[in-house]
Amino acid sequence: MKALALFLGGLAACWGMFAGCASAQVQAQAQPVDVLHWWTSTSERRAANQLSAYLGANGVQWRDAAIPGGGGMAAVKVLKSRVLMGDPPDVAQLIGTTLTEWADVGLVLPLNGVATRQRWAQNMFPTVMELVSYQGEVIAAPLGIHRINTILFNRRAFARAGLQPPKTWAEFELAARKLQTLGIKPLAWSDEPWQIATVFESVLLGEAGPALYRELIVQRKSSAWMDPRVERALNRLRWLRSINGDTPREQTWTDAARELLVGNVAMMIMGDWAKGELMAWGASPGKDFGCVVVPGTENMHLYSIDTLAMLVNSRHREATQEKVAELVSSLPAQMAYNRIKGSVPVHRDIDVSSLDSCARDSWDTFADPRSARVPSLAHRMAADESIKDAVAQILWRYVTDPRMEVADAQRRLAAVIRAPGAER
Repeated sequence: MKALALFLGGLAACWGMFAGCASAQVQAQAQPVDVLHWWTSTSERRAANQLSAYLGANGVQWRDAAIPGGGGMAAVKVLKSRVLMGDPPDVAQLIGTTLTEWADVGLVLPLNGVATRQRWAQNMFPTVMELVSYQGEVIAAPLGIHRINTILFNRRAFARAGLQPPKTWAEFELAARKLQTLGIKPLAWSDEPWQIATVFESVLLGEAGPALYRELIVQRKSSAWMDPRVERALNRLRWLRSINGDTPREQTWTDAARELLVGNVAMMIMGDWAKGELMAWGASPGKDFGCVVVPGTENMHLYSIDTLAMLVNSRHREATQEKVAELVSSLPAQMAYNRIKGSVPVHRDIDVSSLDSCARDSWDTFADPRSARVPSLAHRMAADESIKDAVAQILWRYVTDPRMEVADAQRRLAAVIRAPGAER
């Protein structure tokens, strides 16, 4: 966080001349916009194309700058480089805590006018508005809500084994054993650090519950990491890696989803963007696969929210940038985008009957005031880039090195996840 703040602080000086862009007279004719993002899988590409087509039909040309790489790490590096070179994109996929870091140094165009005209506060979920608001300013256009604590399962594999999708870890273990006797791998797995972190935070939420999860992830109470429930989550993580019996390897999440689709594996713990990918390949949640929550996380929504920020630059496209925000946050664009992406709209006033079964459960849970909505650590909702990466690396080391004791992993996690100003 400090390193990024220093980096962006330096950039702010370079870009101080553009601080008055928002008040400058803009050109009457709509201009194209450069959009930097990391939507590069089949479903993500189609979802981005849907937005591009919608903008094009409304007088805005989307100039695509897609940067491949799991979790957006490569895209963030390219974005920093472009800003440093004096060529920031007009629109960038910035999510979670990254938004406030860029807004802190004046590089994000405020969208208060758009939010007021479209009544975002009235039409969108409060959790979404909290995420895109900072120091009295609306700093991004929200697109969709992803649910992280999701198990996708192959319906044919479960039918062949005579199984129902697991609701508890005991049922999960029973299913794993039965699937193995049929020669089916129980769980898709990758040793990519961000994917390990994605699995862990879902398991942690189930073992710890939302109150302790918030202490650990949101409030960053170091002492809480020594709780026995964290120990159980770490033990469960190691067990999940081991259940296939072979030597785990790194693979992309799309490769893991493909294994699920063809039936080589029966289950996958991943955000519901994997559902979008399966659907892009022609699979149906009603026929080919299904979705259930990770055991212990019923009535909980571990979320990640897609957002687009409009960046201050020298091209004087503020009017077009505001138009982009208006268009992508409109209900028609939201419904079309999220249907492909696997996520659900940020609007509270949608027709839920138009959603598939997986999306309907996600939206209903997020909308229910009795549910627990908790931010993802692995996907930048609850911590900055440096903390997220440090946690992922510790978890990777823990699951790949059997010599590391659980208590050691807990102490290491406690050391990197600290509240600002906490004593060491």
